[in-house]
Amino acid sequence: MCLAAQGTQTAAAAPSAVTRFSIRAGALDDALQALATRSRIQIIYAPVLVAGKRSAGLRAELTPAQALERLLQGSGLLVVKVNGDTFLLQPAPKPVAVAKPKPPRPLPPPPPRIEEPTNLGPIHVTGSHIPRSDLESVPVSPMTLISRSEIEASGHQTLFELLRFQPGMVGHHPISVASEGGQPYQQPFAAAATTSLNALGPRATLFLVDGQRIANYGLISAELGGLTDLDGIPLSIVERIEIIRGGASAIYGADAMAGVVNIILKKDQQGSEAIARLGVSDRNDAKQRRVSVSTGVDLKRGGNLFLSADYFQQDGLSGAQRSWRSVDRSADGLGDWRIPLGYIGYETGNFWWACPRQHRDGKGRCILDTAKHISLQPEAERTSFYAHWRQPFGADTEAYADLRVGEVSQQLLGAPFYGNVFLPDEHPDAFFPGEFTSLYYAFYDAGQIRTRSVARTLDLSAGVKTYRGDWEWSAGFAHHENSVVNRIDGMVSESAFYELVGNLSYRFNAHNSRETLEAFSPRLTSRGKAELDQITLGVNGPWFSLPAGRTRVAAGLELGRDALENNPDPRMVEHDVALSPPKVRVDGSQIIAALYAELSAPLAPRLQGEFALRADYRERYRHKLSPKLGLKWNALDTLTFRGTWATGYRAPSLYELRRPNVSDQSAVVQDPGFGPCRNPIVGPNGETQCVVTRGAFENTELKPETSRSYTLGLVWAPNSSFTLALDHFDIQRRNEILAVSGMDASVMSERSFKRDEAGGLVGLQDYYDNIGETHVRGWEFEAEYRLQTQRWGRFSLRLAGNYLDRLSRRVDDESRVQDYAGYNAPDRTALAGLQWAYGNWTTAVNLRALGPSRIADPDGDCPKRNVLAGHCRNPGSGTVDLNLDYNVERWRLSLNVHDIGDRTPVNYDIAKGGYDIAYDDPRGRYYLLSAAYRF
Repeated sequence: MCLAAQGTQTAAAAPSAVTRFSIRAGALDDALQALATRSRIQIIYAPVLVAGKRSAGLRAELTPAQALERLLQGSGLLVVKVNGDTFLLQPAPKPVAVAKPKPPRPLPPPPPRIEEPTNLGPIHVTGSHIPRSDLESVPVSPMTLISRSEIEASGHQTLFELLRFQPGMVGHHPISVASEGGQPYQQPFAAAATTSLNALGPRATLFLVDGQRIANYGLISAELGGLTDLDGIPLSIVERIEIIRGGASAIYGADAMAGVVNIILKKDQQGSEAIARLGVSDRNDAKQRRVSVSTGVDLKRGGNLFLSADYFQQDGLSGAQRSWRSVDRSADGLGDWRIPLGYIGYETGNFWWACPRQHRDGKGRCILDTAKHISLQPEAERTSFYAHWRQPFGADTEAYADLRVGEVSQQLLGAPFYGNVFLPDEHPDAFFPGEFTSLYYAFYDAGQIRTRSVARTLDLSAGVKTYRGDWEWSAGFAHHENSVVNRIDGMVSESAFYELVGNLSYRFNAHNSRETLEAFSPRLTSRGKAELDQITLGVNGPWFSLPAGRTRVAAGLELGRDALENNPDPRMVEHDVALSPPKVRVDGSQIIAALYAELSAPLAPRLQGEFALRADYRERYRHKLSPKLGLKWNALDTLTFRGTWATGYRAPSLYELRRPNVSDQSAVVQDPGFGPCRNPIVGPNGETQCVVTRGAFENTELKPETSRSYTLGLVWAPNSSFTLALDHFDIQRRNEILAVSGMDASVMSERSFKRDEAGGLVGLQDYYDNIGETHVRGWEFEAEYRLQTQRWGRFSLRLAGNYLDRLSRRVDDESRVQDYAGYNAPDRTALAGLQWAYGNWTTAVNLRALGPSRIADPDGDCPKRNVLAGHCRNPGSGTVDLNLDYNVERWRLSLNVHDIGDRTPVNYDIAKGGYDIAYDDPRGRYYLLSAAYRF
């Protein structure tokens, strides 16, 4: 079992900087943790190596390496340098016995020798505000670490692509986020890219950058609420990613019910580096281009400055560029779901094809295949600049500052706007004289629906750290903002269209003037801006001693202000956009505050306790306490058992001030509980029915969501080459914010009813309310094996997997619990990587596997069409990637081949058009060439 010592992430000291040490005499274990905390280095050692050993203490100004050498004098331990700030302790080799004369006096043992670096790779332990200076490299909560070398070997160009392929992660693609609920709505909107853990959605996964929250995407997603746009963080500046699984609200606050994704940015670099990358698919499309430049500068008195600039450009990919992308599923026996365009007589039912000539097929038919027009990959352009500065002042204080600015511009394409238009017989385009004509029509003259969004981010943080004895004190300020301008073309204004059709100005399938087109299909412009200001105060250090060792504590205060301006186009607010959900304006802010405390205590020689308590407050909601308890038992030197129990809390944010996606229209309902009706009609069986309007409103009386979670697992490390971790997780979220349908009598309340002055029912409205509950249960698996050989180089094998055993949902207290695990999404995912380093070459092979999924809802049977076609399950799948690196002098050349087998997506859910956007990569076999030059 290894022990790791590590400092905080924000301002790691340079390993060669001279530091003033004042370490008291006592247990060697305590001395090592004090050294690691003070100097911000990592020290890795087995517990048995330091058990019972003492240290004489240290009072001097030395570099961390010199201090470690002095501290270990006479301990019989050998120091191996892993990298610039990581050291491994090993037993010193026993001297060979040689007969010699008895010396006149014993000599003191020589100081331990620090050997040259070895390729063990960095070891990090996080998931707490307490610097991990005396804890095992086994954290109390399950954690996945994605190192910089693994990022390079993955071949992914964006942070979103990297994360969505991790086991247990679900990708929320900007195309699906922008679709706003799918049919019948055709208006795209918030085009952010994000991921979430364990099928609990983005609201339950907290994203941090260097341990800090950042502003959400500036526009509200009607279905998902507030989103962290991962495309705004360039992958070129990411040093590593830590995925902490299980409830972490007691440590990091709201939104951490399922876990935390902590994105650690680069802080230092020796010299400069320029990188160029070019990607292209096997079909010579979906091209990507990236250029990034970074440099590290050593400042006076041990300071440093890191600068980075990044430019990324990506070509769009449409459904028409992939043969499998279609809603015509007749080849699978699932029918043809393309839309026929033409006239149909209201009385006779006669049909006649009608569309512009260039859009007819070879048989003269007018058929709209919507999937062929929709983007599979957005056209995108991204620029980013990042700077990190750190400067010590004296021996006990250091200041730091970070600046990150960026712009993400992307365009998504959709099918031309289409719908069913009823023409009066006096209209010149009415095809059937004397009867009401229905026309299935695509507005080709307005072009495809196009949405272009430009999102600008600004992240600025600064702080200071000071050390008083063994205690570290810190204070920081941060400002984060994300502003978005979204422009949509190709939609239809209802009021303008009805006016133009009524005065016979608009002609169907004929030429219309530019003025007419601009009148009925105006550009829609929406703007949004999210801001987050934070002030943090923190302290950590040793507290009191127990028989098994010293305790460590961390405490802090967080104050902040969360602001959101959401200004949809006025036509969206007034619901003047056809077949589109209405939007609401939001302009508000909330004060947020939190107090936290954490305690790490050695309860027994082999038993470690972790205790955390956090009090969160959000304006308009009462404060809430969130505790977390963790235990870690080293049953053997090679076997550790661990477990956590925690509660979570999430108060509704400004992003919850939204409406469900409901298109205002008429409906006929029958229920005696509705009361008086203003527009009653007689049904086919003589029953009384009510004609009402359908709509939605924003509920301002939402309550906080809460959660309970626990994890239980083990870590087995029989030697330094092999590690295996197996963890069980169980998360239950209550008071879940879900949409209430005004048409569902089982969940609606009086607030769903819209009545006139006389009390007559005139409408039913949907809204969001705290009615749901979700229970997630499953397993996480990770294993790693490393082999160093004299002749064939270094090998490493890593396996990771996630199995979702239960995903039960209940929409209210009265409804039945339904288990969705394995329905419409795989319940198991796995990732395997084999790396071989030999000489100047490094070769990596990565395998990603997805389990099968059932096509149905838990309370329903497989659709009849799928039963007849024999396709009630989507098959499991696997893709293989290859990465080759060659290092020579100052150059690093790389070739990555993604999806070597050029897998064709297979999905038998007719609503998904042949593939699952959350899991499949539509590009197929893809090549990425990279060249890096260090100078």
